Amino acid sequence: MDALIGVFAGLALSAAVGFRVFVPLLLAGSAARLGYLELTADMAWLGSDAALVALATATVIEVCAYYVPWLDNLLDTVATPTAILAGVIAWAAVTPDLSPLLRWTLAVIAGGGAAGKARDRQDANALVLRA
Repeated sequence: MDALIGVFAGLALSAAVGFRVFVPLLLAGSAARLGYLELTADMAWLGSDAALVALATATVIEVCAYYVPWLDNLLDTVATPTAILAGVIAWAAVTPDLSPLLRWTLAVIAGGGAAGKARDRQDANALVLRA
């Protein structure tokens, strides 16, 4: 049952990463730090001081960049590959009850795919709204 909850949590975090790259990772790291979320042993760094400071800084930059057009365009350029990588990390971090082979296979396919698809939909919506 815990593995199933981890799979759904990984899917939800990966999809959320497609919309805002750093906010879900910051929330997952904070939840792990406060004891609300169990991370895998190799992803425990997500709840460390350095990771939380870096993710908080990146979140502030990501949110504030929306108001600076050139910075927003620059971040949009790197957002899709970054979102896919963050989706893989998010999925792999919250599925501790799976074997490593299954965890990383699902992280790449489902986690990266969900983040990429959510990011793709956001980019498509932005094109429609700007037209």
